[in-house]
Amino acid sequence: MIVAFLLLLFSAPAPAASPHVVDVSYLSTALTSFWEAPVSIRGSVLLPDSYYTDPERRYPVIYVIPAFDGNFEFDSATQRQWQEPMRAIHSEFIVVTLDGMVAINREGIHHEFADSVNDGPWGTALTTEVVPAIDAQFRTVAAPQSRFLFGHSSGGWSALWLQINYPALFGGAWALSPDPVDFHDFTGPDLTRNPPQNFYHDDAGNQYGIDRVGSRDRFTIRLFIQQTRWMQTQIDTYNEVFSPRSPDGGPARLFDPKSGDIDAATAAYWEDHYDITHLLERRWNEIGPQLNGKLHVYVGTADTFHLDGAVRLLAKALAQLGAQEEIEFDPGADHWAIYHWHGDIIKYAMGEMSAPAPTSTP
Repeated sequence: MIVAFLLLLFSAPAPAASPHVVDVSYLSTALTSFWEAPVSIRGSVLLPDSYYTDPERRYPVIYVIPAFDGNFEFDSATQRQWQEPMRAIHSEFIVVTLDGMVAINREGIHHEFADSVNDGPWGTALTTEVVPAIDAQFRTVAAPQSRFLFGHSSGGWSALWLQINYPALFGGAWALSPDPVDFHDFTGPDLTRNPPQNFYHDDAGNQYGIDRVGSRDRFTIRLFIQQTRWMQTQIDTYNEVFSPRSPDGGPARLFDPKSGDIDAATAAYWEDHYDITHLLERRWNEIGPQLNGKLHVYVGTADTFHLDGAVRLLAKALAQLGAQEEIEFDPGADHWAIYHWHGDIIKYAMGEMSAPAPTSTP
């Protein structure tokens, strides 16, 4: 552990051109061991206005996970996106944007910061290696009540996943338009059925739609996957992260890309290991008290990828569990317009992070 920690500190580079932006890259012992080759977790750190003028002060930290293929590096626009809300509410944070993409022997996928038999222990690496390294390198308040998660789309799913699986490490997760959080509605198809249904259409043969604009879908899921390389790679991400290994050593495929037929064993593995609602229902007695008030989910009722359906199922399950969580639906908002919810969702989230931490139930 000491050797791993020294490796992490040694690999952190010097500050970038802006003194308030520091690019970091931490060599991960856990991921390097899994891949038998050096693997690092990269990030970009935005320091608050007073960081250098108040050298004794420590700050709460927000870990931000971008969407699939999202940029994790701070440019002038993204700096303002986070600095202006801090200035408006007179509350300062260290903001760490993490690279969620990885390209190891394949095109880039979003590893979702989940431990996976195909892609390795990304959640373990972040929580046991990177978080301690950030606390050592920067003046963070190294305590769970001052350590937060924020993400959009695949990053939103990642934020929830990390909060739920490491409930004592983080003080709350703010998830915007998260990837499917309940596999009864995986952008349309129900992956929990046995025998399984088809990924492309329902039992009556009606095709599932996607790429919604207002109330109209511009594609069927079948055509969107076949014609959009981005969507093909997104499906590859899910197979890489959620699937067991197939006999040939690669990730098992959830469904046949030509017919849409779902593999029952793979679907069952997905649900058992990565369905967030299923995980919460199964482990609520254990982790529920540590999650009191920590889950915040926002999605538009016209989400481009129909992700609002799964969030509604999550909301229903949490209500039945008696959870004290915040799940909100922005009327008419699509996948990206959710950033405007409450005027500015980043400002709104920071305001909630600045409020007193919720008291966990015994």
